[in-house]
Amino acid sequence: MNTVTQSETLALSAVAAAAVLRTAAIAGESVTVPEIAPYELHLIPLSRLRPSNRNVRQSGGTAIPELAASIARVGLLQNLTVVTTPDGQWFEVVAGRRRLAALKLLVKRHKLAKDHPVPCLLVPDTSARTVSLSENVQREAMTPVDELFAWKALVAEGRSLEDIAADFGVTPLVVKRRLRLANVAPRLLVDYQQGAVTLEQLMALAITDDHAAQESAFYEVPQWQRSPESLRDHLTRDEVDASRDALARFVGVEAYEAAGGDIRRDLFADEQKGVFLTDTGLLERLARDRLTDAAESVRAEGWGWVDITPRVSSADLHTFQRARRSRREPTKAEAKRIEKLEAEQALLQDKLDDEDDDLSDDGAQALHEELDRLGEQLDAIEQTLVVYEPGVVSMAGAVVSVDPMGLWWCIAGCCALNRSRHCGRRSGQRRTHTQEAKEGQQMHPPPGAVCRRNWCAA
Repeated sequence: MNTVTQSETLALSAVAAAAVLRTAAIAGESVTVPEIAPYELHLIPLSRLRPSNRNVRQSGGTAIPELAASIARVGLLQNLTVVTTPDGQWFEVVAGRRRLAALKLLVKRHKLAKDHPVPCLLVPDTSARTVSLSENVQREAMTPVDELFAWKALVAEGRSLEDIAADFGVTPLVVKRRLRLANVAPRLLVDYQQGAVTLEQLMALAITDDHAAQESAFYEVPQWQRSPESLRDHLTRDEVDASRDALARFVGVEAYEAAGGDIRRDLFADEQKGVFLTDTGLLERLARDRLTDAAESVRAEGWGWVDITPRVSSADLHTFQRARRSRREPTKAEAKRIEKLEAEQALLQDKLDDEDDDLSDDGAQALHEELDRLGEQLDAIEQTLVVYEPGVVSMAGAVVSVDPMGLWWCIAGCCALNRSRHCGRRSGQRRTHTQEAKEGQQMHPPPGAVCRRNWCAA
């Protein structure tokens, strides 16, 4: 971390006093400043620094770009510790490997000169490993909670998110996430520091700023109900998850917000998730408004009635009975079209089944996609061949709704129970699955269908 200690502050003060010697340092010469017992602080050209194999820290060389951005923004706040090579041509860094890598990266990005003077504490060769170990062992890292409150304090001082992000080489989203964690209930932060709450649990609880709700969600449920997913679901149980809800996909988050709807964002989710709509009533109204045009087009087909119901459950569908439909014979043009599509299907299938044909994976995938396209065309023709008996359309109705995929669909051919005899069968007559299959009907309309006209209401 780009930090500073008291001893290093003294060293940097000496560097400031020796600033007049920078010209010599830039010229490629090391510059010695007054001794800071028992070592000396030097300004050494960056081009003469290299890593040492006596640096006791062999891991931790991560987040170099972030550290480089921080150094470019606020400067190098902690000097490097070096020893001279036997030939006196190089200075090996025994403490400060990440800082050196970050400085080299800035040179590569043309933000520093290759001979940029770097404050370095020169130690005797015999002390190299001891000094390296001491720097890494003796320092005490901030606790996670202290770090969170420090980020919060920066904002309280009037710093913008963008400035803070630039200072530490992170994105504004990272800053927002840390500030959100800093706003979790103090009791939970204490337990987090003591290991009783995990970071993932804190992230889930941070979906709300209500401390009472956070504590209730965590402390008032059994231990086995404290998974991050359970905590998040508990806090958003009265809201709509835009990534999973059909109406949210149908209306769109942008349209919902434009209509004045409030949302809650989970900053710790990816871009495709973590958006919760809080006004379910508004969402229903917007969906109903969008379905109006579809309902008008269905009503124009002559149905006796058309209802707009944004959400239709399986229980609702089970209250429906179906009007009788029969399959008419295709016209000559339709029969010719069907024959042509089936022939194309057979040809493609033969290519897939031919073991001697060396098809690539992409080639096989293309054939499967073409088969699917032909199948969809045949299904569309077949739908036009299944028709209702005379008089059914004017007596029956339709329900316009939204399917699980977020598309509008129509459940048509619906008859009231006391009118079912007008739909082509007696109300008490039962039909077998074989009969239903012959008529091209399904007990459960498949999701994704834009318009299915094979259901009738009891």
